[in-house]
Amino acid sequence: MDGVAYTSNNEIHTGPGGLIEGIADFVRLRSGPGHVPGWVQPGQGNRWDQGYDVTAHFLDYCNGLRKGFVAKLNKKMRTGYSDDYFVDLLGKNVDQLWKDYKAKYAN
Repeated sequence: MDGVAYTSNNEIHTGPGGLIEGIADFVRLRSGPGHVPGWVQPGQGNRWDQGYDVTAHFLDYCNGLRKGFVAKLNKKMRTGYSDDYFVDLLGKNVDQLWKDYKAKYAN
């Protein structure tokens, strides 16, 4: 197990540590004015699960493909984690989604 997040209902969500961090920062991104000073720009980063701002921007992209994606992913993570959740929710594997995301922001 790479990461654990506790919710207000004392539920435990597990998954890659970078994804847990990214979900938290996705909430921060979506509840604020948009870009957070000091964060990378959308499209930057080396891996989708790099964590923090990189993963937050990637999750924002995924959420744009299907409204409520992050909430649905978070709900699925109550019972564990699988990369297959991306296929279940978006119809593509996470590596293909990362490639599509990177292509969208390529110069």
